[in-house]
Amino acid sequence: MRSGRRTLFALVAAVVALGAIASCSADPTGDENATVTADPVIYPLSLRYHGIDVVSDVPYGSDRLQQLDVCLPADSAPETTTTPTGTAASASATPDPSALEKASAGTRPAVLMVHGGSWSHGDKATAAYRSVCQYLASEGFVTFNVDYRLAPTDPFPAGLDDVRRALDWVYRPTTLETYDVDVDRIGVFGGSAGGNLAAMLAVEDHASPAYAAGDRIRAVVDLSGPTDLTTRSTESDGVSASFQRKQLLYLGCSAYDACPAAQRASPAYNVTSETAPFFIGHSTHEFIPLWESQDFAATLRSHDVPVTFVAVRGTAHSIAQLDEAMSKRVVSFLRRHLG
Repeated sequence: MRSGRRTLFALVAAVVALGAIASCSADPTGDENATVTADPVIYPLSLRYHGIDVVSDVPYGSDRLQQLDVCLPADSAPETTTTPTGTAASASATPDPSALEKASAGTRPAVLMVHGGSWSHGDKATAAYRSVCQYLASEGFVTFNVDYRLAPTDPFPAGLDDVRRALDWVYRPTTLETYDVDVDRIGVFGGSAGGNLAAMLAVEDHASPAYAAGDRIRAVVDLSGPTDLTTRSTESDGVSASFQRKQLLYLGCSAYDACPAAQRASPAYNVTSETAPFFIGHSTHEFIPLWESQDFAATLRSHDVPVTFVAVRGTAHSIAQLDEAMSKRVVSFLRRHLG
């Protein structure tokens, strides 16, 4: 009997050990959870990017904030540093799916990147976001780093409309051709408020009239994105009173009661089985509660959406989580799903 118990305990210990090894893998595959400790240095910000061209302030619409930067991999052809013709004039037009089929011969994966800032401030050209843009380009991804209209001057859904317009711009045949982008290998990346907007793009992408037959977005990276902007976020374990005020300014509401925009702006309420795979990074003690990403991951999984969920010990928010190991996790995820 004692021998049997020892054998059982040994088997249990082996299983636990294997689980620990899998959860600590720096190169995760498939659907998984992991808890890690991040270094204090933002890895992309610590590097120099030789040969990475940045095409700045390319308009995707007519507003001064409807602009993006393009970070190009080092081996890009010289002509890719130009701006596609007719950019702003046709930015609001809905792309033609048949035209996309003709323009799908590009060779590069691409990422649309959305900065954070509580939906009210922030800029694609800040040192941190510019560095992340260049880092992703150095790893082979054509990266479109987007600005968008901000609250309270332009509340919801202006910011979401803008990043959707920017995504439509990326899918234009002239954009795909200019930057050598493969139409079937495009993902989105966002941190904080940008994580919310990137997630919203993903959960609503299948509903686009031009692409009702299938997903455009193939992978999503969401770092610290608020996912539930309803009264749930105002409970005792929710966001602070000051952040509640920022959410209300973004939602264009004076109170959470009778604010229909709150649910419409929450990706947690819009997930379907068509949603693309997610990488979610969230720190354990940051100002956006961990439960927002935990519950969102559970909702995604309930719709059979693959999720790589990484909890980062400490308070690092958004792209501040991107130490060397976390940066490589993100790149590994993008490569897995964007080929």
